[in-house]
Amino acid sequence: MSDKPLFTYNYYEPGKVYGVTEFTVDETVVAKWRSVYPGDNDPGVMPAGMLAMIIVGAVLTCNAPRPPGGVHGGQSFDVRRMPRIGETLLTEVKCLDKEIKKERKWVRALTTTRSKDTGEIVLTGIMTTLVAQ
Repeated sequence: MSDKPLFTYNYYEPGKVYGVTEFTVDETVVAKWRSVYPGDNDPGVMPAGMLAMIIVGAVLTCNAPRPPGGVHGGQSFDVRRMPRIGETLLTEVKCLDKEIKKERKWVRALTTTRSKDTGEIVLTGIMTTLVAQ
């Protein structure tokens, strides 16, 4: 059992940073992706289809544990440049805002992904979740 608090709607605080994850764009992982999606093959950079796994992975890691039954409501990205193969990325997860609509409790997480080496922002994202009770 975890000693960490459960990420219920009441636990989220707009503006609060919940953590940072690290992800290295590994050639082996990229090759596996391209074996399934051969058209996603821009040389030297991570395939665009893989961007969601950085954001979703960071949010799921930093906002845990969660009660069962939450629903992924959507996500959007602002890509400044594609991550490079071999590059290590740091993704910060912050609660952007939360609201109740028609008795449903929604939370939006803001993610900022930077190059570990340079600090350059590579992409930002917003992930919307219907929080389980």
